[in-house]
Amino acid sequence: MDKIQVEQRTYELFQGGFHCAESVLAALLEASGAEAGEFATKAATAFGGGMGRSKEETCGAITGGMLALGVLQGRTGPGQCWDNIAARAAEFREKVRAITGHTRCRDVLEALGPQENMEKCKRLTASSAGILHELLEKPGPCIPAGTCGCRP
Repeated sequence: MDKIQVEQRTYELFQGGFHCAESVLAALLEASGAEAGEFATKAATAFGGGMGRSKEETCGAITGGMLALGVLQGRTGPGQCWDNIAARAAEFREKVRAITGHTRCRDVLEALGPQENMEKCKRLTASSAGILHELLEKPGPCIPAGTCGCRP
């Protein structure tokens, strides 16, 4: 899938009844060819609506993206460096934040303004998935062996 297809798939999933975090995670895993099954939506369910619909925490489009980033590029052992994924996560968060000026669900929704059937939220969610898809496609920074700043 290309960026446009990922955005369309994310929108379709949201329109079909999944929420922001579930839609982003499921679409990105599907685009990568990962065999996630129902794991993706189950893992993301509690993150919708700013975590448990509270609207008080991070936007579900961002948390769904962070989950996708971890599943697709996360480390598999405690001694492995995670500088590259941390940098990619920070870049993703910043690019999504730049759209509305916020990352907290309630603030994002207020910045989007009045909407019918969560349409603006669905479009933001689709755009967020597209942003992360592009970031996943480009090579990450190279950190030479033994120079990682991470602690296990």
